Amino acid sequence: MRAVDRPLISVVIPVYRGAAFLEELHRRLATTLEAITPAYELVFVDDCSVDDSWAVLTKLAEGNAHTRLVRLMKNHGQQRAVLCGLEHAQGEFVVTIDEDLQHRPEEIALLYNEIRSSDADVVVGRFENKKHGFVRGIGTRVVKWVASVTIGVPRDLDLTSFRIIRRKTVDEVLRLRNTNPVVGFLLYHVTHRFKNVVVNHDPRRSGKSGYTFKALVDYFLCMIIDYSDLPLRAVGYFGFGSAVMSVVLGVYYLQLYVRHRIGVAGFPTIVLLIILFSGLILMSLGIIGSYLLRILQSANVTRMYAVRDRVGFTEAESSRFSMQP
Repeated sequence: MRAVDRPLISVVIPVYRGAAFLEELHRRLATTLEAITPAYELVFVDDCSVDDSWAVLTKLAEGNAHTRLVRLMKNHGQQRAVLCGLEHAQGEFVVTIDEDLQHRPEEIALLYNEIRSSDADVVVGRFENKKHGFVRGIGTRVVKWVASVTIGVPRDLDLTSFRIIRRKTVDEVLRLRNTNPVVGFLLYHVTHRFKNVVVNHDPRRSGKSGYTFKALVDYFLCMIIDYSDLPLRAVGYFGFGSAVMSVVLGVYYLQLYVRHRIGVAGFPTIVLLIILFSGLILMSLGIIGSYLLRILQSANVTRMYAVRDRVGFTEAESSRFSMQP
């Protein structure tokens, strides 16, 4: 049985190799939320961790009606794990927070007070002094630049993963389907009523971030292609510029021909132009192919994640979630 029929606050925590942090995180979350309201729930989503995260979570959930667990069949990535948690969360307000304790659970109260006292649909924590590693720091700056260029997110708005969201906004986000979801972008697609609240950012205590250089590149390409037509427009602009350059070169070589300034010369120019336009054609085909691949993926994928186990849910709830597309 659940502690309340409808929680006021749900906290969604995606977990991957987080066994070392979970007990402290659970304790601090419970203490913080009890001070706000007894009507809360904690939704941990184990993204097929390769450590003892699931064993630790099941132990924490024993006899605790506030704690609910979801275990995915394979590693789907943080963004899909968060969406899975949003789907299972039932609160009027839903918080998302990382499991590595770099986000302070005690500062959920700041987000909650801000969203209750404003008309914002999403309140996001802004970190003044970020404690990311070098690669993750680059990734954060890249994400912010891409968000500004592709979907028009203001430069002064930070879209971190520490946020609180109103129920209606969560429901609208869950209606969207994207094979490569980025939760912050999906939220901004639904509403522009965002506010930032300054919060602390603690250093990672152990282990290392999952944001490798390869993951960063994949994430960058995902955002550029999935959430904008920027590559297509760039190819179009480059093609237009090449056409103008061809006309200018044509006029230039025509006047040289009229003035009898051209003999057998021109072979290097022909070779360079062939290389240039062959490369442009291949690049254009690659970009168009990427968009076509995503169209096929969207048509073929019916669910963005597969669930292996649920703990803390009634049979009726589990059946409802299983039937959702």
